[in-house]
Amino acid sequence: MRVSTAYSFESSVSALQRRQEEMSRAQQQMTTGKRVERPGDDPTAAAQVERALVEESRGRSMLRTLDASRNVMTLTESALGDAGDLAQRAREALVAAGNGGYSGNERLTMANQLKELRNQLFAVANQQDGAGNLLFGRQGNTSGPYVDNGSSVTSAANGGGLAGSNVENLPLSIDGPQVWLQVGSGNGVFETSAGTTATPNTGSGWVSAGSVTDPSAWNALASHSYSVAFTQDPSTGALSYSVTDDATGSAMADANGNTSFAYQPGKAITVVPGISFAVSGTPDASSDSFHVGESTPDLNVFKALDRAVAALSNPNANNGQVMQAVNAGISDMDQVLGSFQSARAMVGETLNRLDGVESRTGGRILAAQTTRSNVEDVDMVQAISEFTNRQTSYQAALQSYSMVQKLSLFNYISG
Repeated sequence: MRVSTAYSFESSVSALQRRQEEMSRAQQQMTTGKRVERPGDDPTAAAQVERALVEESRGRSMLRTLDASRNVMTLTESALGDAGDLAQRAREALVAAGNGGYSGNERLTMANQLKELRNQLFAVANQQDGAGNLLFGRQGNTSGPYVDNGSSVTSAANGGGLAGSNVENLPLSIDGPQVWLQVGSGNGVFETSAGTTATPNTGSGWVSAGSVTDPSAWNALASHSYSVAFTQDPSTGALSYSVTDDATGSAMADANGNTSFAYQPGKAITVVPGISFAVSGTPDASSDSFHVGESTPDLNVFKALDRAVAALSNPNANNGQVMQAVNAGISDMDQVLGSFQSARAMVGETLNRLDGVESRTGGRILAAQTTRSNVEDVDMVQAISEFTNRQTSYQAALQSYSMVQKLSLFNYISG
């Protein structure tokens, strides 16, 4: 085979260029620490890297949403704590207002205190976070979750609480109306009241909030609406009462079949199965009545305080009307406190759940980073060894080229 001088030179130059390219690539990998820098280096590995990058990006986005949710829930938990303290102070003011020795001016002082507590609760309900988002807002809110029109407080939004992630359900607000406007009335199972809106009681009697003695017996009743009416013996003046089922119009009977009972102030009325309540004071037999109905989730925190304020501010209210307002107000505040405590417990559990979400998300990000590193990062020891080998190979090629250059025919003749 005949090898020309031109072919030898061309082969040597090509070998030099390949060695130089290989050494440059090894140097680049060693410098960047990356084995795969572009899809052409390893298409399969490049696809794995892209998937890992997407997963890592999703995880970091989740962490940002989680931080926002944790901030809102922390502020909400603190706000509910403040609301609970205010409601407790309102309850204490109502207990004090029930003092029979208080004058009208002293009760008016308590009413003014309740007004101030009500205004503070309204401010808490409309509290915002540092970004201007409403803690107790809901979907669609634009002007604030609650609006005070003077006679009542209503929600200006529709829907439920906001969430920052459908996957993990990271809340950015809680459904405030369930806390402020939809509390269970009465004692949470049934509700007592005095008189009606059309014919309010005029006597000095009042009814307690009552308690549940047998939940199954109460739940088994076909009707949950009853009325208590009084009659007076014209000769002795003694009062007696009867309890009527509003659905059927029939009087309730005890175990002995009695439907009329001697009235003793403060004694528990237990003729309705499963519940117990008491009427105190001196009802007016000719006009007064008391009612028992099923609890409904429509107790408005602000309206409850407004009712108490109106009753305590009325200089013409008799002792029975004041005590009825006080007892109803205390019962309402007990329900409100229970609502605040339940919401606060729910928020606390949410904060615990967020810690778990953060841990899981951090694990996903670490797994994605590990996958990406395993695929695209270079083994530095191997890279250094590879570079050294390529460098040695390139130097050998240079020496070989310099020797081939001297084998020219012209060099031989001139020698």
